[in-house]
Amino acid sequence: MTIEYTKTGKSTVELTLTGRLDTANAPLLEQKIKQWGEEITELILDFSGLEYISSMGLRVLLQAKKAFKEKGRQLVIKNMGDSIREVFQMTGFLNLMVDEEKFVVIRKNEPDAVVLSFNGQMEAENVEMVAAELRAIKQEHYTKNGPVVVTLDMEHLSYISTPACKQLRQAVDDTRWTGRKLHTRNVSVDMEAALKEHNLIEIL
Repeated sequence: MTIEYTKTGKSTVELTLTGRLDTANAPLLEQKIKQWGEEITELILDFSGLEYISSMGLRVLLQAKKAFKEKGRQLVIKNMGDSIREVFQMTGFLNLMVDEEKFVVIRKNEPDAVVLSFNGQMEAENVEMVAAELRAIKQEHYTKNGPVVVTLDMEHLSYISTPACKQLRQAVDDTRWTGRKLHTRNVSVDMEAALKEHNLIEIL
């Protein structure tokens, strides 16, 4: 495992973990966390390149989270892949380690499009909110003349699960009509990769 750091502000450091966080590598992470813990108020762990995490790795993270909380500091995990997220869920660590962001859909009419802004983390159970908005837009515009542009704004979407991707594709297909033009905007690199993996990028 490799750990690279970036200082993103006077009091914030981001550690990017790549590879396997196992028993052999856990002490390295513990050392890096302690090295920065006293100097900063926020430590961000980027898990986008993390392939595996052992129970020892989870223990190091839990201890660090508690230590940071006791001193009024923040330990934040971002870009957690599905396989790592599953380990956190199975062990009951997810709610302890990750501050879940409630998923919200905000709809607004712009001059050239109807915009649906996604905020937070999209799980499978959240897709019905998106589907309901898409159905409502279809009902309002289906009989009107001319094309309608529907834009899905993903600037504040921090996570989308595999089941959510599949259900989102189904919702998009189910609410399709000839006059609707569907676009996305503000798609991060991580989000684009998730959408491509499930052939969503082709239809969005």
